[in-house]
Amino acid sequence: MENKFFEKKDICSNCKGKCCKRLPGSNFPEDFDMENGTEKLIKAITNGNYAIDSWEGDPGDGEIFKEAYFVRPATKNNIGKIYDYSWGGECIFLTITGCELKAENRPSGCIALEPKENICVLHGDKDKRNAALQWRKYFNILDSFH
Repeated sequence: MENKFFEKKDICSNCKGKCCKRLPGSNFPEDFDMENGTEKLIKAITNGNYAIDSWEGDPGDGEIFKEAYFVRPATKNNIGKIYDYSWGGECIFLTITGCELKAENRPSGCIALEPKENICVLHGDKDKRNAALQWRKYFNILDSFH
C-alpha cells in the first residue's frame, strides 16, 4: 500500500529534520476547515502554535496585492508571535523523534513533502506562494489579528 503522507521515519531520523529546522511547511485553508468557519484557525493562532506569515510581493495571478498572508506553524524562536515574517526557524512541532503531529494533522505543505536520501521533494502546489494565493480569500480574517 502506498504511503499517502510520504512519511519515511528512517530517512527523517537520519537527517534530523533539516527541512523542519529551516522553516515550517505552509498551511492551506482546508487545513483549518475554513469553509465551515474560523474557529479552528482562531484557536490555532491564539494558542501560539501557528503564525501568520507573508509572501514578499504579489504571489502573482494577475491581481496586485500589497501583502499576501498565509498560515504556518510557529517557529521555536517566535512562539506566540501572531505575525512572524522571519526567513527561517525551526518548526514548533519538531522534536528529537520527529514531528509531534500525526501525519494526517500536519500542514498541507508538510504532507506534500517527500523525504529522499539527500533532499526532500515538495509535491503538487503546496508551497508558500500557492498558500498565499489560497489564503487571499481570507485576507480580512488574517489581517484582523493586528
